[in-house]
Amino acid sequence: MQAAGGRMGVSVSVDLQSHKEFMRCFYHHDRESVGGCKSCGKGLCPECAVDMGKGLACRGRCEEDVRELVTLIDRNIKLTAQTGNILDSSRRIRSSGASFNLVFGSIFLAWGLTDPEAFRFMILLGVCFIAYGVFGMIQARKPRGDRKDS
Repeated sequence: MQAAGGRMGVSVSVDLQSHKEFMRCFYHHDRESVGGCKSCGKGLCPECAVDMGKGLACRGRCEEDVRELVTLIDRNIKLTAQTGNILDSSRRIRSSGASFNLVFGSIFLAWGLTDPEAFRFMILLGVCFIAYGVFGMIQARKPRGDRKDS
């Protein structure tokens, strides 16, 4: 015994005796699908499916989209190897920026302390630079797994 149901244009059949679900072809509702289109997700029978090497596409409809998706995925896989180097470079740049803030914060603080009455703003500026430099150093030293960057 079989029951058929559909939602949003996708035909799904359920074999009630074996409790198995299988998708039907979106374009030929009487045929089982061999897979889904990588672009639109519709179920495809062998007649409607085009094998793009790394996924199926709707024949004559989604082939170019799937080709672009496969190219994008391949490019991302290649870039994944470079991600560690980019993150390490970013960490060095953050450390350099934090060092800059610490040095200039110390200069401003020392300058402000030469005449505290006249240079209160310099003392405040020096303390802010130093605090931000310390914060930057702590952030730059954190291991990659502890960060919540996106």
